[in-house]
Amino acid sequence: MTKTIKWRIAANIFIVLATVTGLLMMFFWKYGMLLADGLTNFRYFTVLSNVFGGVTAAVWLVSAAICKGKAEDIPRAVELLKYMAAVSLGLTFITVMGFFGPLYGYLNMLMSANFFFHLTIPLAAMAEFILLNQRKMSMKNCIVSMLPMLLYGTAYLTYNLMMGKSEDPFQYDWYGFLLWGLPVGMGIFAGICAVTFLVGTLLRLLNKKIRQL
Repeated sequence: MTKTIKWRIAANIFIVLATVTGLLMMFFWKYGMLLADGLTNFRYFTVLSNVFGGVTAAVWLVSAAICKGKAEDIPRAVELLKYMAAVSLGLTFITVMGFFGPLYGYLNMLMSANFFFHLTIPLAAMAEFILLNQRKMSMKNCIVSMLPMLLYGTAYLTYNLMMGKSEDPFQYDWYGFLLWGLPVGMGIFAGICAVTFLVGTLLRLLNKKIRQL
């Protein structure tokens, strides 16, 4: 077992534990911004991307154990899932730091479970991919890595169109992307697609640089 694999095992164990800790805090220590009640939290991409990251980390650990720590034997599909999770969590991190942080205050956005969901887990997932991933990711893989965001965005827009308007504009449109109408909402969605692609490209290029050292 190589040193890199040992570090990856440690990193993925940390991600799994941090995800479980964040979820427990989300349910039992309801404090901080953007925390709904109970299962309602799972409507947020933040929570879903973090759970995805935790699950893929657990899957990777199981695969590594089955393959006895041989990196080349870990299925490529598992490594692709790890890449998808890192991109999704990278989008979460950038959205919080670039949009919600200035809007609501960084201290508010890093309280309670959000400390794990908005900062710790995204940074750990991105760092683990950049520094420790040993599989080359192609441009095609980069496009595939956008799938979680595309599925979520499509479901979000479809749900709002099906439910229509309500007295509370945030009842169905909890991110407020459609407050200015569908065309603006679609424009925001297109912008998020572009940011996701840039995150995937940046992570892939940084990982390539590290692998070439």
